[in-house]
Amino acid sequence: MALKSLRAGFTGKPEPYLKTRTQDAARYVRDEAAVVAGTARDHPAALSGTLLVVATLAFVAGYFMGGTSAAPARSQRFWSL
Repeated sequence: MALKSLRAGFTGKPEPYLKTRTQDAARYVRDEAAVVAGTARDHPAALSGTLLVVATLAFVAGYFMGGTSAAPARSQRFWSL
């Protein structure tokens, strides 16, 4: 379905439709980022709490993923102790 709407010719130049859709998507992302930034300015405690929760979850996930990996066998180590 997406390939039908592209309709690029042999020159490889996309239609103006693709350019306007790209500009609309960029404008949408810019607007949403402004909304998120405004909300973060209005509610700094909620932002810091959310970042703390996300950082804690990332740390716990990394800790468990690192803990589940087995250490290499003694014969496979680069150095022998």
